Amino acid sequence: MKQSAKIIFAFVLVFVLCSSAFAALPSITMLSTKTCPACEQMMRVLDELKTKYGNSIEASLIYLEEHPDIAKKYDVRYVPMLIFKNANGQEIAREIGYKPLKNVLEVFRKAGVKI
Repeated sequence: MKQSAKIIFAFVLVFVLCSSAFAALPSITMLSTKTCPACEQMMRVLDELKTKYGNSIEASLIYLEEHPDIAKKYDVRYVPMLIFKNANGQEIAREIGYKPLKNVLEVFRKAGVKI
């Protein structure tokens, strides 16, 4: 094999290995308000999710007072609203209200997301 072909092969191999390490993750986004008691409880679930499954699921929080455009986009009427997305960024589920960790994980599993 020519030297240039070996170098190209090495770059391709490194790219493939590195790209899988930085692949997008499935995610859950909680749409919340700062005064919502159920949202406070749900924040604890998101924290536990980050601690236990942070390498396989991303979790984020958006306060609707600060982002009214998002409230309009998702037609939020009740909070917390949980938006579940697969690794490709496609919405796979939308849930309203407090959900314990086992129920959050079940939503992902039912959508075929491996955790």
